[in-house]
Amino acid sequence: NSSDTDLSDNGMDGKTDSVLITPVKSSKVKPEDTVPEMGDLSISDNINTSTPSKPSYGHPRSLSAAPKFSLSGSQQTDGYAEARSQVNYYLKDNIDGVQAIAKHSDQTTQQFVIKQAESIAEFIDELVQCVKPGLGNAELENELKATIAAQLKRRSPAGRYTEKTDTDMFNSAVRFLKWLCPGSDSTFSKTNEKHIYPCFVELINFVAELVVRPLLDQQPTSFDEKPKRLVRSYRKTDVKPDNAEGRRRIDMALKCDALHYNNMSDDDEYDEDSIQFSEERLKAKDGRNDERPNYSRIFAVVEVKPDTSAANIEKGLAQLVEYSKGVYWNQHNRRFIWGLVSGGSNVKACILGPNFLLASQFMDVTTAAGRLELIGFLVNWSFCELPKLGYDPTIRFNRVHKCFTVDMADSNESKLTQTTYYLRKIVVFAERVFGRHTRCFVVGRQPPSLEAKSDNSGDILIKDAWPEVSGSAEDDMRDESKLLERVSNGLAGRSEFNGMYPKFLGGGRMQIQNARGESVDDTTRTILGET
Repeated sequence: NSSDTDLSDNGMDGKTDSVLITPVKSSKVKPEDTVPEMGDLSISDNINTSTPSKPSYGHPRSLSAAPKFSLSGSQQTDGYAEARSQVNYYLKDNIDGVQAIAKHSDQTTQQFVIKQAESIAEFIDELVQCVKPGLGNAELENELKATIAAQLKRRSPAGRYTEKTDTDMFNSAVRFLKWLCPGSDSTFSKTNEKHIYPCFVELINFVAELVVRPLLDQQPTSFDEKPKRLVRSYRKTDVKPDNAEGRRRIDMALKCDALHYNNMSDDDEYDEDSIQFSEERLKAKDGRNDERPNYSRIFAVVEVKPDTSAANIEKGLAQLVEYSKGVYWNQHNRRFIWGLVSGGSNVKACILGPNFLLASQFMDVTTAAGRLELIGFLVNWSFCELPKLGYDPTIRFNRVHKCFTVDMADSNESKLTQTTYYLRKIVVFAERVFGRHTRCFVVGRQPPSLEAKSDNSGDILIKDAWPEVSGSAEDDMRDESKLLERVSNGLAGRSEFNGMYPKFLGGGRMQIQNARGESVDDTTRTILGET
């Protein structure tokens, strides 16, 4: 049980995280470049879940129960300036292999995914070839409809996850072909951001529709070869997300619609392929009816600029960094974030981690090669393992007890083991894109449904962070968990000191399993692979 404590988080000040139970997930962040995230946090025997610097945090068992992500006018100006500075420091631009980070780890499965992406790109290439100089509108319409009908006949029929009819597919194609075929529509300007928005939306959603309609001769032969989610774009563009305050609007946002197959029993506690944002298990149709972005559900932010000038791309990257704060604030199981920045017809894939911002080379959607690269990237997102999308595998939604759980490192000198705790409340939210991403959770040893709601005597505070660590766990002099353990052991049995120090229960570096089944604690290498 916890006792009166006073825990301080001084940011990256040379100490590792310290709490009653601490998962220390490692990354590489320069201490001098990280601003402290929080001041002191005081907790009592029953864990006082409010602090002077934070508002009320809403429902105690929901990972999406965050106060609105708010920036005042002056904060917005300062936030953008800070984001530009961070781009200048952290950005590595024109990096080969950024898109490959999202590939499925199993090579056989990835070969199947590549074939799916190639077939979708060939479909769209055929539509592009229909657009010929001098072709009348009626002739173009007939040719596009015939191409779409012929292609769809070669594919699986529309199913429960497919929302578009042949006519819908035609209407989508007409919109995105304006962007893919320069000069085909005199009313369209590829240097006008507002003209690009609907084209980009339709292209992304067109690809998503085809992900669940593979070619008849390329059907999946195993569960791994089935897509686990559909990455779609919200239809509302140039819009302020629902749970954000202030005037700032994002250009576009992507969401992940879950695909639930009948391969799970009611007793299965975890669905490892689905992204959960609230207590209730999401269904694919939920995302389809929600066309306005919400920070608690946004998978990736998309910023569109009129051209590829250095100034515009830098602005797009800075806005991507600025708006991604809202994602971290609302999604407490995020460890890194994807994004896209478009300059005219050229698109960059971006990944934002604790101490890096990587941007790919441009993918030109007016060329077959550029389209294949972008489509392959989008399709990878639908098939890859959940951690590759940026979600923390140690924070999961329990289907049986309908609450989130947090896997924690135990204090054990001979072997690092983990215990699962049940989330009750969130008391500290991640406020920054770069840095430790410190969060604090109130958890219990039993599921909420098995505990008396008024009895908080068994509450435990978890401080979850991704600090820089040096060397092996045994040699790390900055490991706050070890220091707390020493204090707790040294003062054990000294009742006069109760309430003056945290009663340490366990903690240390979390071991996360990589694609090869190895336990690792350097998450930067795990995320980036060979990039």
